[in-house]
Amino acid sequence: MNVATEPDEILCDSQHERFRTRVVVGTLIGVMTCLLFALLLMLIIWQPQAGGFAGAGSGSGAGSGNGTREGPETCDANSSDANASGNDNATAAGMTESSTEASSGNDNLKTGGDPSAAEIGTAESGVAEKSSTEPLPAKGTGVDDSKKPLAQTFVVPAIDEMQAQRGADEGAETPTAASPPGMFAGRNAEQRKKLAESEGGSESSEAAVENGLKWLAKHQDKDGRWSLHNFNAAGDCNGQCSMTGTNSDAAGTGFGLLPFLGAGYTHKGGKYQTTVRKSLDWLIQDQNKDGSFRSTGGGNMYAHGIASLALCEAYAMTKDPSLKTPAQRAIDFIVRAQHAQGGWRYSPGMAGDTSVTGWQVIAMRSAQQGGLRFPKDVLPKVAQYLDSVQTDKKGAGYRYMPGGSITDAMVAEGLLCRIYTSWNSKRPGLDAGVQYLLTHPPRNGGELYYWYYASQVMHHYGGDAWHEWNTQMRDLLLNLQSKEGHESGSWAPQGGHDRSGGRVYATSLALLTLEVYYRHKRELQ
Repeated sequence: MNVATEPDEILCDSQHERFRTRVVVGTLIGVMTCLLFALLLMLIIWQPQAGGFAGAGSGSGAGSGNGTREGPETCDANSSDANASGNDNATAAGMTESSTEASSGNDNLKTGGDPSAAEIGTAESGVAEKSSTEPLPAKGTGVDDSKKPLAQTFVVPAIDEMQAQRGADEGAETPTAASPPGMFAGRNAEQRKKLAESEGGSESSEAAVENGLKWLAKHQDKDGRWSLHNFNAAGDCNGQCSMTGTNSDAAGTGFGLLPFLGAGYTHKGGKYQTTVRKSLDWLIQDQNKDGSFRSTGGGNMYAHGIASLALCEAYAMTKDPSLKTPAQRAIDFIVRAQHAQGGWRYSPGMAGDTSVTGWQVIAMRSAQQGGLRFPKDVLPKVAQYLDSVQTDKKGAGYRYMPGGSITDAMVAEGLLCRIYTSWNSKRPGLDAGVQYLLTHPPRNGGELYYWYYASQVMHHYGGDAWHEWNTQMRDLLLNLQSKEGHESGSWAPQGGHDRSGGRVYATSLALLTLEVYYRHKRELQ
């Protein structure tokens, strides 16, 4: 017997069914909306930071980069290093040390002995290579610079937008004004005097520094720049000083400024306030919106690293707000210019060489000290590049480029980069590298570029090795300083590639080397 269903009951059941359907559909829509929002948020957070460059240069002209040059190659592939030191553990926030063969220390290189270039041989072939400071041959470098890099079409974002994209884990936050000066702690007048006495300096070396600074101040152009190629037209020189260099005013101004900062003189204090202020103003005016500098000459990444280093040091020492954005922009340009394999060369995006790479590493280390930011993966990629140019598994020896020969200057620069990025005093490669440097001491006819890098490494290393090196380095530089005429207080270029930098470059490197006692805090204990 069928039981009739009342119309009201049918209507009620139908309404309930529609209600349940709406609840289910509404819930699904809400869940999907949340998931899409979360996905969009993740894409915004993890989108690439670097804009890059349109048409990375081929290294033509002075910066042609045919794989045959190394060392101080400002402008026409001739530069040098104005070091900004750091410590072995002070890397970007959140950065972990890269796992490399150089970290393993599992080769057969003896430490504490007398390693020569033959002992620090090529790990790939096991064939020893002789030490040389001569330019590397193009053949066998492993890099074909005759081929231009593929054209790239990137959009360089506005600097404010790019900085806003960074997360808290991508670099050190800006310290407060009460933060200690860290690696620059020795530059104030009191500490400078104490450290010069205790670390191996002398009254004569300090007098040489002051005389050198006087010479630089007299050869600064009235608009604030230092010119590598036309410095002897500044002031009352009228061509009295010899040995001009190549054309790169951005590099020349960085070289001129760094020794004043190294001795503790800034635009906020000391007897050279006007000199320093004018040079900083010139660098800022020379900077493009993307962070690069207009007056770099041919080897633009060499010059960019030098100028960036000067800006970063000045900001870290004074925390002058007017310097923060220019310094940050310069670092941002370095980040965007890094090659995928971790190095830098003449033009942005080129596969790296050790000489240019060193400039960028040092500039970034000073940027860290000032609290400027850069992505946390930049320095681990540098470690990967250094692995590609080391000549042994421990990382005691280094080449100019992969496949090249070991050279004194590249050993020193490679070791210094290791200290700045990740190494400490317990690394077997550092011990062996220091012993190698001791067998190649400063001597007449040598290269200021090498002396400068090696002196930094030896000072951080300390102990008997440092004292042995310092005695030779200090006395040699004091003997080489010009004592007569308008050139008094300066240094003439020495061997290697020094001549391409000229007298301003040579004087800068000599001063920075004599400031080694206090310019950067010793980090290796």
